[in-house]
Amino acid sequence: MQSAEFTPPRSPVEKHVAFEPESVAISESTVFEPVLEKRVWRKMDKWVLPIVSMFYFLSFLDRTNLGAARVAGLQSDLRMTDKQYSIALTLTYVPYIVAELPSNLVLKAVGPNLMLPTMLTLWGVVTTLEGTVTTYQRLLVCRFFIGLFEGGVFPGLVLYLSYFYPRQQLQWRVSAFFSTASISGAFSGLLAFAIINMDGIGRRPGWAWIFILEGLFTFLFGLCSYFLLPRSPSHARFLNEKENIYVVERLHETGATARDESADGFNWREVGQAFTLPQVWMLAVILFFNGAILQGLAYFAPSIVRTLGYTAARAQLMSVPPFATSYVVAMIAAYVSDRYHCRGFVTMFSSSLCVAGFAVFL
Repeated sequence: MQSAEFTPPRSPVEKHVAFEPESVAISESTVFEPVLEKRVWRKMDKWVLPIVSMFYFLSFLDRTNLGAARVAGLQSDLRMTDKQYSIALTLTYVPYIVAELPSNLVLKAVGPNLMLPTMLTLWGVVTTLEGTVTTYQRLLVCRFFIGLFEGGVFPGLVLYLSYFYPRQQLQWRVSAFFSTASISGAFSGLLAFAIINMDGIGRRPGWAWIFILEGLFTFLFGLCSYFLLPRSPSHARFLNEKENIYVVERLHETGATARDESADGFNWREVGQAFTLPQVWMLAVILFFNGAILQGLAYFAPSIVRTLGYTAARAQLMSVPPFATSYVVAMIAAYVSDRYHCRGFVTMFSSSLCVAGFAVFL
């Protein structure tokens, strides 16, 4: 039997924890405390998750409100063809895709508490200016910059949440903020129904006010988020010292963050290794078709309903129930997949519902 090496007891000075900007020096292992565990993640859900959810809510709202504006008269006022409308949609996603990886690298260097609010504020300004366009060419310029500033939002928010939650608790939180896209789709219809009644105010059509009001709210929330978004758990003012230590150590123990900060940097070799995994390619295909369906419904649902003989206002209202239902289903699916570890089965079940729904539509 090997003898254990004797470790002298630590002095009160040595036990003191010094807070660094990006790390916390603590013991090698933290005792699991059920009461503290529940309290710290409840605080995270109260202070961090709502802000992150609002970021993605506004991102989806400002990116897809073009569909509501089209029904309210945007296409006819700018003398756009159906093809030109589709080009405007497609153009949004060119800089959106290109900006995703670089923005995440900048986010890690600058800090999410500065990068994310800056992106939000900038695309709020562009959305507001979208309500002042009078030509198709100017609309294209606005759509380009909206895509550019929003491109890093989704990957940035996922990366940001990984700073605060262990991996085992991350999926439900990602589902929570991603599902706000459904709420955004429902809310967009209700909001557009109310705003288009402002037609003529300030000599602007109702569709222009959709962009102006939603863009102004995004801009103001972006300014406020500079003061609301903590950089990391060690900067979270809603956590006391004991809670702070516990959170950081739990993140280390579950592998969410590295103990050695220098080992947590960007590595192109690891990026290359990710592309060798068959799961990555399978999920990429699934997400591609899922995104095509989601974005297609967001942009074209009001137009489809309008062709069934309903008025513009009625079409906005009738686009609400499907998105509201999808939010409830998404949250149930997230809970079931986490609770029973059956994400593949949940994905297949959801896909079968989608196939059945489009079969009925056809």
